Parts: sequence; C-alpha cells; structure tokens
Amino acid sequence: MLNEIDRLGVRVVVVAFAPHESLAGYQHRQRLDHIQVLSDPDRRAYQAFGLGRGTLLRVWLDPRVWARYAQLVLRGRRPEPAHEDTLQLGGDALVSADGRIAWIYRSRGPEDRPSLARVQAALTDLRAGAATGEAATSHSRADIDRLG
Repeated sequence: MLNEIDRLGVRVVVVAFAPHESLAGYQHRQRLDHIQVLSDPDRRAYQAFGLGRGTLLRVWLDPRVWARYAQLVLRGRRPEPAHEDTLQLGGDALVSADGRIAWIYRSRGPEDRPSLARVQAALTDLRAGAATGEAATSHSRADIDRLG
C-alpha cells in the first residue's frame, strides 16, 4: 500500500494519543518506520477533527471488528494488547498545504477506514480545485460530515 501512497505524492502523518515515549516501539511494530508519527496525548487534533468515541458494544463486541482482526491475523499481523483508551475513534483527513481541512473521514468503529481509492478520489478532487485556482476552504462540521 505504501507504494500506492507514494504514487499519490502525499505525505502521510499518523497522529496518536499515546505518550511520545511509547510511540517509537509502536511505530516499529506496525512497520511505520518511514512515516512521521506524532503524539497528541491531550487529543487536540482528535477534537479539532471532530473524532468521537465508540461505545463498548461497538468497539469490542461488533462482528465487523472481530472480522477485521481475523483478516489481520490471517495476513500474519497480531493485534497488540490495548494500553490506551480503546473507545477513542480515529479518522483520516486530507489537510491542504495551508493547514485547512480539505476532506475528512471519521471512523465509526476500530475497523472502519476509508479505502485507498476513496482517499485518492478526495485527493484528486482537492488537486482539481487547486489547479483551477479554487483554494481549499475551511469546512463547518456539517460540511466535513458530508464530505466524509
């Protein structure tokens, strides 16, 4: 997948709420050595992106979550024991060069991620706007929800 991301010509940054001192080991175990991983223990980025919290039922007992873990195990990956807040949901965002949120996908559960094709389509739309001189704009939460 990293070759596909490289072809898109974007910079990937991972934001985690784990303390900085624990991220180096996580980064290595997840094979993210080539990606910048930032620590956000106060979850300011999570709040800015409107990333919510899951319920115990959705995060731990939903069959979609267990199916995703099974897929990872079949591919040779092992889920790590949870050390942090397992109810904090994540997301994926495209941020324009001037720091504005251009597109965001808010995960509804731990297994819920946009496909690379969906991210690529959003990036293509963002670039098309830049090519026509349309600057990326800040979005209200309702706009971001509609985009994600």
